[in-house]
Amino acid sequence: MIKYFAMDALAVAAAIGGVILMTVVARAGTDSANVAATEDDWVRAPASGVDDSDSEPTSYLQPDGSQAGIDHPQRGGNNAPVTIVEYSDFQCPYCRQEESAVRRVLNIYGGQVRLVYMDFPLPSHPQAMAAAMAARCADEQGKFWAYHDTLFASSSGLSTPELKAAATQLGLDSVTFDGCLDRHKYESAVLADKTEGERAGAHGTPYFIVGGRSMSGAQPLSALESVIDEELRSR
Repeated sequence: MIKYFAMDALAVAAAIGGVILMTVVARAGTDSANVAATEDDWVRAPASGVDDSDSEPTSYLQPDGSQAGIDHPQRGGNNAPVTIVEYSDFQCPYCRQEESAVRRVLNIYGGQVRLVYMDFPLPSHPQAMAAAMAARCADEQGKFWAYHDTLFASSSGLSTPELKAAATQLGLDSVTFDGCLDRHKYESAVLADKTEGERAGAHGTPYFIVGGRSMSGAQPLSALESVIDEELRSR
């Protein structure tokens, strides 16, 4: 189910490449529609629109939300007319399932959309918090998206040894990564994302904010396309 936002309540503020991303608060119903997996490759659309690598680490919103000029991992250019904010959980099977539809969206719409990733580890998923922190540790070495894709593509678990093994597989400096993960360096930042998601109406994952609308649960490609097309027509 898709609901329109009440435009007088701003819910999410994540600055993307120096531009503050503002979205409005909504409470969405659940949608547990399944999405069939496909073999499409990720479109690695950089924030700059120039470089397709994971070369630059990302800054994160602090718990008080007060720092400007701070952004979140994104795919797509800063000037894309439609921004998709995704609240996700690395241990969520529906988030894994939804990767196919999100890949298709980025392939189909190219520079017309931007995807912003936000953490929303669910309490029912005991390994989700560690995985979210690990992805941010990978981002310190410029490999957020590579690590993100590895976790969602892997059939192995998300235990601490497996999270560290994934970092080694990607060629990350293991001493730096392991130290970051072991001391829970980004725990407060992950919790800040979750708080923002709750304010935006998220109760589960995946949860999307597309332009001015919220979409709760795994969405079929057609549902994402419909909302994006309407957002583009309204520009």
